[in-house]
Amino acid sequence: GGQIDTTEGGKVDALLGLLYSRGKGYDSSLVDGDWRLVLSREGQKPPKIQKLVDKKAKVNTAENFFDVDSGIFSGINYTPRGNGKLKSAVKFNPVAENFDMGGDGKVIIRRISCDIVGASFKYWKLPTLPLPLRAKGGYLDFIYMDEDIRITKGNRGGLFVHFRPEFLEQVMN
Repeated sequence: GGQIDTTEGGKVDALLGLLYSRGKGYDSSLVDGDWRLVLSREGQKPPKIQKLVDKKAKVNTAENFFDVDSGIFSGINYTPRGNGKLKSAVKFNPVAENFDMGGDGKVIIRRISCDIVGASFKYWKLPTLPLPLRAKGGYLDFIYMDEDIRITKGNRGGLFVHFRPEFLEQVMN
């Protein structure tokens, strides 16, 4: 018979499969606005900058803001003591690749293309340092999204769970 993976990673993957089956992918009316990173898991080939940030990431030390009208989502990752921040701007666009068909016959958009168009680092009182980070051809797959929770998987296999700030505050209390 088949074996069940009871490791933490196996449990997370099983939960992701259940959430994926709910048929709640990308939705522009839901994604717009503020999000806080609550969990991340590196993929097989994470970028060096992601490795550095993910090792130090804790709840509420990373933010995302999706602006659907401009097609840009911005990210802020804080240093462990909170006195520095790495900012990024990513141009995104929903694409037809990796879509699903829902039980009701509706198309479920899963993927957005992502091109890094700007990045900078600011530490304490020092001036902001623009970074030459530019990358085209990335993507995020939406595993699950509702009004309060967004779970995505990047093109290099990284897993990202974000909550709305209000929902995070409610859960943490």
